[in-house]
Amino acid sequence: MSRSAPLGAPAEAQNVLAITPFRRLWISLSLSSLGDWLSLLALVSLAAIFTAESSTLVQYLAVTGVVAVKLAPSVLLSPLAGAVADRLDRRWTMVGGDVLRGLLYASIPVVGLLASGFALQWLLIASLLAEITALFWTPARDATIPSLVPKRMLGQANRLTLLATYGAAPVAALLFAVLASVSNLLGALVPSMANPEADVSLYLNALTFFVAAIVVAGLPLPKHTVSRDSLSPGRDANILSAVLAGRTAVGGGPLVRGVVTGLAATAAAGGLVLGAGRPHVEDLGAGNAGFGVLVAALFLGLGLGLVSGPRILKQFSRRRLLGLAAVLAALALLFTGAIADMVLSAVLVLLLGLGAGLAWVTGTSLIGVEVEEDQRDAAFALLHGTGRLAVLLGAVLAPLAAGFAGDHEIPLGGPITYDLHGSGLVLMAGGLVALVAAVVAYTQANREDPEAGPGLLPELFAALRGVTPGVEEEEEDSRITGAFIVIEGGEGAGKSTQVRELTVWLRDQGFEVVGTRQPGATKLGMRLRGILLDRENSHITDRAEVLLYTADKADHVEQEILPALRRGAVVISDRYVDSLLAYQGAGRSLAVDEIRTISSWATQGLVPDLTVLLDVRPEDGLSRLGGPADRIESESVDFHNRVRRGFRALAEEDPDRYLVLDAREPQERITREIQRRMRPLLPDPVDSSSEAVTGMIPVIRPE
Repeated sequence: MSRSAPLGAPAEAQNVLAITPFRRLWISLSLSSLGDWLSLLALVSLAAIFTAESSTLVQYLAVTGVVAVKLAPSVLLSPLAGAVADRLDRRWTMVGGDVLRGLLYASIPVVGLLASGFALQWLLIASLLAEITALFWTPARDATIPSLVPKRMLGQANRLTLLATYGAAPVAALLFAVLASVSNLLGALVPSMANPEADVSLYLNALTFFVAAIVVAGLPLPKHTVSRDSLSPGRDANILSAVLAGRTAVGGGPLVRGVVTGLAATAAAGGLVLGAGRPHVEDLGAGNAGFGVLVAALFLGLGLGLVSGPRILKQFSRRRLLGLAAVLAALALLFTGAIADMVLSAVLVLLLGLGAGLAWVTGTSLIGVEVEEDQRDAAFALLHGTGRLAVLLGAVLAPLAAGFAGDHEIPLGGPITYDLHGSGLVLMAGGLVALVAAVVAYTQANREDPEAGPGLLPELFAALRGVTPGVEEEEEDSRITGAFIVIEGGEGAGKSTQVRELTVWLRDQGFEVVGTRQPGATKLGMRLRGILLDRENSHITDRAEVLLYTADKADHVEQEILPALRRGAVVISDRYVDSLLAYQGAGRSLAVDEIRTISSWATQGLVPDLTVLLDVRPEDGLSRLGGPADRIESESVDFHNRVRRGFRALAEEDPDRYLVLDAREPQERITREIQRRMRPLLPDPVDSSSEAVTGMIPVIRPE
């Protein structure tokens, strides 16, 4: 999406990666992220191996300890670490952090070989130290990126950073599964590697950090100057404070409650898989390789949901889709715990990730559109914080609860029994709780839904067929599903600026946007524009001028505007029919009603959903231009005053369609007013926004 896609346009990503220092930093953080995910998988598996001869409860407690050590520091300590990191040199903070983490992770299998009695304790200590080190590394990385890329590319650079951080998860999981599968071969070739304590994945993990440190050591970074603001205490609120502050700022409307509940349920479901996944695959006889496959399936499904969410069931209510996606994730979790088969478990976890991805991208898009701009940051902080807490609680409590639940054998009659392990029981119980939460989320989000069809099943079946309930399929191609916004005003009013700003804003929210102008948006229009605005063509009569402008509008509507509106895009046009009525009607003193009739026929009766009039005194507007550049701008001040009066008269005739703004106001204030008026008119986003991806940050590392 435009900027709204997780990576933006491929050409934009290539442009950012063409900057050598950023490309090197990106490679470094990709390797570090790969090491982070590998360490999570390896340490959870080693904890289970180290306690293999202990009771089931002890094994689960060990896994709980590892998960808590890996996830809790970033939630509890990141504000303090971020403030301290601002005092440190960024380059050497990243280099030292990568080297130290590499040494700590490499020491775990070494200690396991040399002092097996102390192996588990050192695993927890080394993991905690590595996570604390990462708390200093992350803000140093984030603060470095703006110094390496131009400001206009910063958004794309941040999206590439997210790709490196979370795209490494399925890669690490698959790599871990492969390493686990070939461990027997490695043990045969190198006898010392046959011991489970000598986990080769941790050695590889350490290597990724060492290489990352070498890459970042040579970066040409500017000298870091510490500012007072960066040292102020509490500049980064902790997660609980962010959640409470976001809840207060956004309020408790049913939509917000529904989105928060649904996203928390899916995040907790993912956390349960991370926490109980290793014991669960052990019960299925899959071991380390199975755990890697399970985590890879989770994140592959998540990525698929994030990418496909905005494009799936376009005719279906987004609020209903949020609830159904959360239900899908909950049911997948429930059956994952109930079915004792590794292949089916992997498929179900893939569906869980898919449902979670669909829910997150849909929920964050709804918040981005429905919540006022001045409250949006607080709303996303609420979603972000709630999601991270849900992941943490799910991942930490899952193995602990499984240990206390224990294993059970349920007779089904005769010699047939059903083995219900503690991990499976926890996954099923979590699935039931998530299912209840998903139903609550669906109910809350769909209260007062203006987009809901006549019923869930009719709307769903119609959306699967690509049509809207109550609309015949043969009529669907001509149905307008997008929004048509027009910016009008006199010369120098700032129309083009607002078209540009609104186009960027809408693309940031995940919409397909067509920014256009009249005359001149089509091949025919460009020729007509040259004729109409050429100062040498002063001989054009008033009626001929009207017909030329009308021809441009007819071609523009047929070629550009209607196709975009029919596919659900938002069209923002610099001028439309009202300019013809004001300039040629009022300005040329022609019959406005006659021009309106001709224009209505030419444009097939298409009327904008909103017309924004930027009102400006002709003297002020023309002075902004620095002198007349075309035939219309060269007209007299009296002509432009008549045009202004014509615009104002049109706005008074149709106040529901018009938004009149003083063009002398600051550009940012005008943009905010237009956004506020546009928001209820917008269709569903067709792409996921960077905020949606950012909303998935609950796992491991804060941004």
